[in-house]
Amino acid sequence: MTRPARTSLAEQLGLDGDALMFADAGRHGSFAQQSAGAGYVVVEVDTAGVTDFRTAQALIAAALLLPETAGRNLDALADSLGDLARYWPDAPRVALFWNHPEKLIEADSAGWFRLADVLQDATERLWRGAADPDDRVFETVLLVNGYDA
Repeated sequence: MTRPARTSLAEQLGLDGDALMFADAGRHGSFAQQSAGAGYVVVEVDTAGVTDFRTAQALIAAALLLPETAGRNLDALADSLGDLARYWPDAPRVALFWNHPEKLIEADSAGWFRLADVLQDATERLWRGAADPDDRVFETVLLVNGYDA
């Protein structure tokens, strides 16, 4: 399998940010289509109404097909994301499309920041320069209704 060059999904989608990008949920379809066209496997998670980070964490882990322990323990989530090639062997580029994170951000900002840190750290750790067969491009698009940068 040819390894991808490290490109920014933000650049491809015309968004601000790196690793974690906020976007208007109204553009979800076009963003997903553009991401798939750029070689990303788009993984969807919806946390509408979720107000605690452990529930969001469990939903994210399940959507990414990670072990159940990754949904209960932040260290396990971080470790599992570091092994993304194991869970997504045929997907050198993975985009997590996180729908409706706003309730979590409002209700549990500390938990939100903990999850965001783990996701951002995974993005930074997974890319080693395309020579390693376990390299992965992993980015998260946070889809919020009415978001206007």
